[in-house]
Amino acid sequence: MLGAFLKQYFDPIINLNLQVWENFATLGEVIEFPKETVLKESNSIERYLGFVLEGSGGNLLWDKNNFVCTDISFRNDAINDFISFTLQKASPIEVRLFEDSKIFRVSYQSFQRVFEKGNYGEEVSRLALESAYIEKQQQQIDLLTKTAKERYLEIIKKNGTDKHINLKYIASYLGITPQSLSRIRSELIL
Repeated sequence: MLGAFLKQYFDPIINLNLQVWENFATLGEVIEFPKETVLKESNSIERYLGFVLEGSGGNLLWDKNNFVCTDISFRNDAINDFISFTLQKASPIEVRLFEDSKIFRVSYQSFQRVFEKGNYGEEVSRLALESAYIEKQQQQIDLLTKTAKERYLEIIKKNGTDKHINLKYIASYLGITPQSLSRIRSELIL
């Protein structure tokens, strides 16, 4: 099951045999966490590459008097501070769960074993990095060319619901106030 999940996640990036992903799945663990769990504190080093099996979370950055949400991870998304994980250097990003979640995670040390065995590790990492860069650049383009309402509708379309997530995180991700998000949500209910 976990191998099939990983294959489905990575197929748009690189189509590999299911056995490759079954082998990769043996390197990690599945853990259930309560909401508001901090998976990685700010100014620390990311130790895990994670995937959301159930629940949601995101990357937060402290700015002045509150957190700004720079990324949201829903079911079937990766969740981690990818730059910190890749470089093994501290960063100001905090990775937090927004609801009770089930996470599959692989430690940095276990992930490095993929490279030692030559099981497509370098190719998968390079392609995953490219994909993450493309996704982040598209997010920046959307922020400049789409309204908050359009971006919110895309989140709902992709993920089905936002009922279990504190609206302050979604509003921050969209670059609007929670009050503006409430207005958008009330318009959509009508």
